[in-house]
Amino acid sequence: MAYSPQPSALWLPAQADQLEYQLLGKFAVMEQNEKHHWELTFNDVYEAWKMTLAANYGNLYLLHLKALKNGVLVNYQAIVWGLPEGCDCDPTTLLSFKELVL
Repeated sequence: MAYSPQPSALWLPAQADQLEYQLLGKFAVMEQNEKHHWELTFNDVYEAWKMTLAANYGNLYLLHLKALKNGVLVNYQAIVWGLPEGCDCDPTTLLSFKELVL
């Protein structure tokens, strides 16, 4: 289990219930399942922060989410990098995914 530090001043709070953040949370769970052969089921993003990077470098998203693991809701933290629209490369990448200790 990992300790979850509070986001720094560079992270701006976001509305976790907005579709954008729910889709990023779902993406993070799907990527974690694929990369590590887990069987998590996405439930909800309940806290979100966004950091805007320099021009054309996209955004970082820090998400606190819940997912079902073996029938139990577990809290996770995901960091996702999203590139601006129109970029020729993969626009979204999962950088980090870990269980939260609350």
